[in-house]
Amino acid sequence: LAVADGELDTLARRLMSQLVRAMVAHFGTRAAAPDLYGIHRLVLDVAERRELPREKAAALLNLADLDARTGRTAEALVRYRAALDAGREAKDPYATGRALESVGGAHLELGDYDRAADWFGRALAERLARDERADAARVYGRLATAHTYAGRYGEA
Repeated sequence: LAVADGELDTLARRLMSQLVRAMVAHFGTRAAAPDLYGIHRLVLDVAERRELPREKAAALLNLADLDARTGRTAEALVRYRAALDAGREAKDPYATGRALESVGGAHLELGDYDRAADWFGRALAERLARDERADAARVYGRLATAHTYAGRYGEA
């Protein structure tokens, strides 16, 4: 009903969040993926219809994560890029930082180590600018991994 009305109030958001958690806990991510995909797709539809960029970014990140976990890395990359755009539109530093890092991770998974390093570098700059030290440390590690796979041991 909330989807048909184009509304997704706080209570409906909480319900969706808890439903997703319960499904993952009960079935596991891989087994629940088809149903989770449908739920996140509904949230994305509402976010697009209501022009809610923060919710759109979150839904796209969730869909991309499902794609990545089920071996559809190229599809995940497209969604991560779209989530980055939505996060920037919403001026949401969490979504933007997460999307930047995830784009790098998708390139790493696809074996494009130069692009992975570039995107991890962008994510690192964002994390350092916001003084997010723990997140920056993780991104440093991922950046070093990309450089290592590319054979740039000195930079790693």
